Amino acid sequence: MAAYATGDELVQRYDVDQLGDLATDDREELDRVAVPTHPNILAALLDASGEIDVSLLSGGRYQPSQLTTLTGNTRNHLIRITCAIAMSLMCERRPDRINLDMAESYRKTAKGHLEQLRRGDNVFGIPEVIDSGSIDVVTVESVSIENLNLLPARMPRFFPGTEQRTPRVR
Repeated sequence: MAAYATGDELVQRYDVDQLGDLATDDREELDRVAVPTHPNILAALLDASGEIDVSLLSGGRYQPSQLTTLTGNTRNHLIRITCAIAMSLMCERRPDRINLDMAESYRKTAKGHLEQLRRGDNVFGIPEVIDSGSIDVVTVESVSIENLNLLPARMPRFFPGTEQRTPRVR
């Protein structure tokens, strides 16, 4: 499966030089053009997408397949979430190459996004899912129950009446 964001989108949102430093294992500087396609950048984006999928399934509001249909600003929000998580993962990869306060800020942002998804918050506003929290209750009227001629209807002295056993519909 593909990541929810590309290396180019990550570079648009975070400093390319900082990403290059976090992506390389050697002490040589990475060319700016090579940063978006570096294997460690792509792995972080895939890992971030995996964390999003796990959080979605835990939250129960969205399915990963629904995220592929996002467009416009909502799609940009998904890209932003993916990039924030990927940047947090890149900081974990090379903690010696980044300011600890900045790394903590990235981690807190990523954790906040994942927590919203785990709670099942309406993060993306997908129309089919907006009403998923409302419960549609369909009940049987007491007249229909009495017409079945069940044991409680035949023995009213021993069983409560149908009106007492069924909820009132308004």
